[in-house]
Amino acid sequence: MARRGINWAAEVLKRIKGLEFPITKEQLKERLKDFYYHGIPATRILDEVDKESFASPAELLKSLAEAIRKLEERGELPRVTGRRGINWAAEVLKRIKGLSFPVTKEQLKERLAGLKWHGLDIEKILDEVEKESFASPAELLHELAEAIRKLEERGEVQAT
Repeated sequence: MARRGINWAAEVLKRIKGLEFPITKEQLKERLKDFYYHGIPATRILDEVDKESFASPAELLKSLAEAIRKLEERGELPRVTGRRGINWAAEVLKRIKGLSFPVTKEQLKERLAGLKWHGLDIEKILDEVEKESFASPAELLHELAEAIRKLEERGEVQAT
């Protein structure tokens, strides 16, 4: 499910918390050891990435999604739609770059205006979130994934 990709991206951000960008692939491997994506170690996914350093969280997530695509194409990873969720999470991070956390739901609605998840406006997703402010990008992504899960359960958005 693509929503799981968002949660996976949030977990990546939690595990690298405290590192300052740019960060190196070796720093990432240390922080992501014992962390998996559909049974594949995150360190194996990082081996597929051509870059040796990453300037931002969004650049990191985009690179991880591309590495996952390569593994899927070679048949080393089952084709799952989680990569779509990771790319969407990267887009969220790109749009909120420069915001100082904690941030409010209203600040996010302004920054993320026009972003959609399977045709559903981000405003509708944020309205589903009970919290009014978010302490970190990882917390934001987690809450968005949970809101999407609730909307899927009610049939307001198609489960992916």
